[in-house]
Amino acid sequence: MEAVLQGKLISEASYNEIFSPQVRIRSKIQFGPGSLEETDKYDDINLSYGLGWGLLDTPHGPGAFKEGHGNGFQHYTILFPEAGKGIMMLTNSDNGEGIFKELLELAIGDTYTPWEWENYIPYQER
Repeated sequence: MEAVLQGKLISEASYNEIFSPQVRIRSKIQFGPGSLEETDKYDDINLSYGLGWGLLDTPHGPGAFKEGHGNGFQHYTILFPEAGKGIMMLTNSDNGEGIFKELLELAIGDTYTPWEWENYIPYQER
């Protein structure tokens, strides 16, 4: 994560291509039946995908996120390169996504991650 934030892993041209919007996201949610429904809900953050990273615009500057899950683990990473900050959250629980929203807000002041689109429903709302 540090190397990505500091642009140390790849050339500047490759870095710029990876973190440039390639596909605009207009779906209501990332997966499931709602993924076929369109919305303008995320237009204000220009939600999109670059090459392997989700992208969004925020007052912290552009953000780039990676997420994933499998049986027994969840993870989410978001970087704000211009602000020089980011966070990586790893859990070994199928319920880990339920704490991501609160952790993002408390740890780095991130209220822009599209947690509803990613179906990261806070644990107290389940």
